[in-house]
Amino acid sequence: MIKKRMGREEKQQLTREKLFESAIELMVSKGFHAASVSDIAESAGFSKGAFFSNFTSKADLLVCLAQRFKGVEIERLSAAINSGASVDELGQGLSLYIDNLKNNKACVILDVELQLIAARDEAFARYYRDLHQQNSEALGTLIERIFNHAGKRIPLERAVLAMVFTSLAEGLVLQGHEDPAREIKLILSMMIDTAPAL
Repeated sequence: MIKKRMGREEKQQLTREKLFESAIELMVSKGFHAASVSDIAESAGFSKGAFFSNFTSKADLLVCLAQRFKGVEIERLSAAINSGASVDELGQGLSLYIDNLKNNKACVILDVELQLIAARDEAFARYYRDLHQQNSEALGTLIERIFNHAGKRIPLERAVLAMVFTSLAEGLVLQGHEDPAREIKLILSMMIDTAPAL
């Protein structure tokens, strides 16, 4: 069987994927500032030149990484919103979102790292907040639909409610909680019980 040779774009995409994986691993284990361009390139099996042919700087890599990370979360949430007509399906979508965080602790650590960088770097913060807002809107919409199915109004703005649940989920995951989804569903249930009627 003849192997098809990869084109230039395919090779570049493969190189970027390896650099992304390396950057995530090093940022999770060492932090963004301690993970140098040389470390990231070497860990991925490339030279610094290969790094700079794909990204203009470590900050550029960070922006691409944040976009990719948040994009996956937004897609998952949108799929849950669009697929679920019943409260059970919507609840399962929320559980799946939380379980994905629990089962991928590296993503939670990465998000905390991105938040810390955003707190210290105004240029990155503007970009990160925009992505975070999109994620919060998607999560907030899912939570609002769960409330509405129960005949209740959400007690906070959609994005604020989403941030509360994201902070809770990430905090529980980082603290090594065995089943964050169970605790979050319990809190959600109590909030729905006390929420005003539609």
